[in-house]
Amino acid sequence: MAASFRGRPIRSLRMRGRNDSGEENVPLDLTREPSENFREILQNVAKPHGVSNMRKLGHLNNFIKLLCSIGHREENFGFTYEEIIICLRLALLNEAKEVRAAGLRALRYLIRDTTVLQKVLKLQVDYLIARCIDIQQSNEGERTQALRLVRKIITVNATLFPTTVANSLIAVGTDGLQERDRMVRAAIAIVCELALKNPEVVAKRGGLSTILKSVLDCQLSRINEALITTVLHLLNHPLTRQYVRVDVELEQILAPFTDFHYRHNADTAEGQLK
Repeated sequence: MAASFRGRPIRSLRMRGRNDSGEENVPLDLTREPSENFREILQNVAKPHGVSNMRKLGHLNNFIKLLCSIGHREENFGFTYEEIIICLRLALLNEAKEVRAAGLRALRYLIRDTTVLQKVLKLQVDYLIARCIDIQQSNEGERTQALRLVRKIITVNATLFPTTVANSLIAVGTDGLQERDRMVRAAIAIVCELALKNPEVVAKRGGLSTILKSVLDCQLSRINEALITTVLHLLNHPLTRQYVRVDVELEQILAPFTDFHYRHNADTAEGQLK
């Protein structure tokens, strides 16, 4: 008896129906009509009560499996893209960071072209994406999914990139080091990528100043090279040169070499000025 009990895996005895992350293993029957599966998933995701957060997490992961299985043809869904986005939007308002992360991931898989992206922005989901980036409560998983979704938006159509999300990325890049934010380098990298594809939205939100400030803050030569190359690329083309303000951005990077009274920050002591 003891030998047979010892031979069984302890994990299966301790917790059935859940995986290591706590997500409930919600069955998904791919032989059913896709519209029936979508209805079950969306109903459980949208229910305010009666469905546990870990079960919602399981349904959101099933949503991605179903989407990858049947493709992105709207007529197979049984719902319009707008209806699906409205239900997924509720996941970004959930109190559990795991559910919010799964909702961001589901949206990333859903956005495949400019048409879907326009519908996402029309329903103001960008405000919730920005909120997920701004929250800093030991939820790197959620913020990582938010940044991956942001990069997907840039890939699909950078000209539609929302200013709300740009503001959040630039804020993290500007003040992230002081806040000990672990996402600061990822945010700056995305700002650089966006600056190459949509320099107008970055310039109008002060993103170029953030890039050059990061050059002064960072001690890694390869990162500095990438940051400077982004600005030089904009300066090298007549159409994008207008976005680099000589009296603001360029003075910032030249100040350590030309200003005898330069202070890297307000806390720099007089004795450290050389």
